[in-house]
Amino acid sequence: MTTSFVRKALLATTCALALTHMPAAMHPAMAQQPTQQMTQQAPSAAQQAAIQHDMETVARYKLPRDFFTRMTPVMEQIRNSRISPPETPNMSLEDTIRRTEAMPQLEPILKQGHMTAREFVMGITTFGMTAAVMQHPAQDSKSMPPLNPDNVSLLKSHTAQTQALIQIMGGGDSQQQAPER
Repeated sequence: MTTSFVRKALLATTCALALTHMPAAMHPAMAQQPTQQMTQQAPSAAQQAAIQHDMETVARYKLPRDFFTRMTPVMEQIRNSRISPPETPNMSLEDTIRRTEAMPQLEPILKQGHMTAREFVMGITTFGMTAAVMQHPAQDSKSMPPLNPDNVSLLKSHTAQTQALIQIMGGGDSQQQAPER
């Protein structure tokens, strides 16, 4: 069975961003992934600083108003095309973006959705992190950067679209819950 592109890409990016900061806040679909990916050596001080920087970048990123209109069809096409994501464990956000840009089979899908690889990675990562934190607020909120309030409002005001995108990302799991209102 082929794992969906987004589940793996989001898992890799979120793992890199959240390895030491938000294990309780991870999306349930990501928690089902093999634990060997999560039990790697603790990051160095420099890696922790880079992870924190990436988490802050994602938390501040503002999703466009038309996020769901653009991202949902892109995600459906990626899932239907069975495109495998680049292997990006422990990579920075910028490295993940570069790897995504280097995927020729993804280029026409992103072009049709009028988005760049950067917009795709930043959008889907921001969406995933925002939805995860809204569903499972971090127990140690001091280590989590504050979420962009516009993104929280966007997800809260589009609960059906949020749920639909979560289901696409998770391969259609119906056990997922929409963010709290």
